[in-house]
Amino acid sequence: MYFSPGFLQNSLYIVAILLIITTTLVFIYKVKHGIGPFDRLFALSVIMLINILYSILQGFINLPYMLSTIITGGLSLIAFGYVVIILVDLYKQRSTKTK
Repeated sequence: MYFSPGFLQNSLYIVAILLIITTTLVFIYKVKHGIGPFDRLFALSVIMLINILYSILQGFINLPYMLSTIITGGLSLIAFGYVVIILVDLYKQRSTKTK
């Protein structure tokens, strides 16, 4: 299966737009209702947004391969760590509610 680079770049734009809109709406909702807006999910979405914006920047500026690999790999590793932490927290909340 082959996806053209144009299709992949346009898909990346759509994902970035959706992530920006969703993060902004959740942030506004939390501020309006007095909930602390800066939590792990917000940090995860910001890290993913930085990763996506960096990938989009690579389409316009030719950056060194090693730098790109380190930055995108590092951001992906941090995002994976946040996902694991969030899942562990959800598991702990579920196990305390059942007891």
